[in-house]
Amino acid sequence: MASQKKIDLVEKITNNLQDKQNFILLKFEKTNHQTLEGLRRNLKKNSSSLDVLKNSLFEKAINKLSSGNKTFIQLRKKFFPLKNSSAVMFLGKEWNQGLSSFYQFAQKEKTLGFKFSFLDGQLYDQNETERIAKLPGKDQLIGKIIGSFKNPSQRLVYSMKYNMMKMAMILDQKSKKQ
Repeated sequence: MASQKKIDLVEKITNNLQDKQNFILLKFEKTNHQTLEGLRRNLKKNSSSLDVLKNSLFEKAINKLSSGNKTFIQLRKKFFPLKNSSAVMFLGKEWNQGLSSFYQFAQKEKTLGFKFSFLDGQLYDQNETERIAKLPGKDQLIGKIIGSFKNPSQRLVYSMKYNMMKMAMILDQKSKKQ
């Protein structure tokens, strides 16, 4: 029979999965406590959180949620039963920041990795999640777009000034010779 503590943990996981729509299930092997605490601090800056959990309790929470959501049924069919140690990372509204922050941290710490992710109502496997994590953030993309708008106008202004500057330089050199 399940203890009250386990029932409460399953309820907590279920509530978090419902409240925070974006999450990633992570794997970790032989990762020490200090590394995980460093990761937690890093993620907290990006409105994300990390919880280590038992695979069986996570599976029970997903089974509970799958009765009302087709995506959770797909998740259950595709990724269960879970193996290896797991942690769930709940992401904030700007989930790309937390995702890229974890990816950069995982590049340094090779014992961490992705299992799958649930982002904006879509389910992604390990490889797709990694590809998404490599993408630049929203702010970087906006900066690139603005830069690309600015570049043609700068070239036009330079091309219009070029002949005048060249003529001024030639006249300047002629005046210095005389």
